[in-house]
Amino acid sequence: MTLRPGENLLRVIGGLAALSVLAFFWWPIIVVLAAALIAVVGVAFAEQRELKRLLDGIRVDRWLPPVIGRNADFVARLNIENTNRVPVEGELRDVLPPNAVPAIAVREFSAEAGQTSLLEGVFRIPRRGRHAFGPVWIRLRGRWRLLEAQRPFPCSGSIKVLPETFASRERMEKEAGAEIRMLDELQRSRQRGAGTEFESLQPYRLGDDPRRIDWRATARQQSLVVRHFQIERHRDVMIIIDSGRLMGAEVGRGSKLDCAVDSALNLARVVLQSGDRCGVAAYDRQIRGFLPPLAGASALRSLVECVYDLQTHWHEADFTTILAELRQRQAKRTFLIFISDLGDAETSQRTCASLIQLQRQHLVIFAALRTPLLGKVVREPIGDVQDVSRKAVAFRLLRDRRRALHTLSHNGVHVVDVEPTQLTAPLINQFIELRQRNLL
Repeated sequence: MTLRPGENLLRVIGGLAALSVLAFFWWPIIVVLAAALIAVVGVAFAEQRELKRLLDGIRVDRWLPPVIGRNADFVARLNIENTNRVPVEGELRDVLPPNAVPAIAVREFSAEAGQTSLLEGVFRIPRRGRHAFGPVWIRLRGRWRLLEAQRPFPCSGSIKVLPETFASRERMEKEAGAEIRMLDELQRSRQRGAGTEFESLQPYRLGDDPRRIDWRATARQQSLVVRHFQIERHRDVMIIIDSGRLMGAEVGRGSKLDCAVDSALNLARVVLQSGDRCGVAAYDRQIRGFLPPLAGASALRSLVECVYDLQTHWHEADFTTILAELRQRQAKRTFLIFISDLGDAETSQRTCASLIQLQRQHLVIFAALRTPLLGKVVREPIGDVQDVSRKAVAFRLLRDRRRALHTLSHNGVHVVDVEPTQLTAPLINQFIELRQRNLL
């Protein structure tokens, strides 16, 4: 418990100090001042004991939603239980995460004897990750306002902040509207004949391939039986997110990386629901996370834990690191989905060469996130020489980017070139289209 002087104690000390001047003219005033000082000290001591007893009789519990969307409003509750025989009034200050809005939460409260007081606050956190709340500081004023006592209550709590549209499926459907094909629209009929995954045994019919006759089943049935096959349903899909310097650019709804993680997790949900296996990886100049493909709806939680708090470390992304990791850990033909962007001509050339090399073994989608600032610079009117230089640099970067994307597309890499905030619908649609075409 921490003590501090109250407003009345400051007034008393100021008054006694003023009266002490009279001791130069009338010495008996010293006795009066000494007696008053002893009385104030005694009352303050009694008040200190009372404040300690009142604080010991307070219990604080916290309630937080376990998961929220980034920058979405949520309600946090504090229950203040007063087990004392007298009512208490005071001030409560909650210690919030550094990224919480508002940043300070100070509230007055009162609780009757044996009752509970409920305090609610509305907050939002514009940064993905796990954020900690607590402790809570409570300050009480003494009966005579000579002292104030405060003490922390360790009612800590944490909250997981996920990408906004992934946390709210309704929001994703509302924002994407008719542009996105949800999984329910996929063809659910099993496609026979073109795949290599065994589906069933069927009686032989005119036109069936004689090479598919199952002679053991034919011997048992005493009639011709053929094997029917279906397109492979359990394919491997890897979603790879670039968390390098370029992905830290602000795009109006967070950064490029925020949009990339949001879209990646929404895509992972669709992949798992379609029956495929899904993995995820993140990299800049080193591997920030790698989770090999997993199957089943329960795998979504592991995918979320791998990348939901991914942050930009402002290092230049090195594509060779993730390329080496994929070669070592993903030898099987895989559906690779890269979410990144292209920078200068030299870096883009190396990235394109690596993607084209991967395309020879895997099926590759490259989702290129545009930089809105470049488009803004191009559209701005020219005011001085500096504006001319900025436009020249912007035009050169956009030209190099278009050339690199054209090279990728010409060499068989499937390219999705969109604004970061509009990535989710085109990326999911591209995955569904390629999956239906059975290109893997």
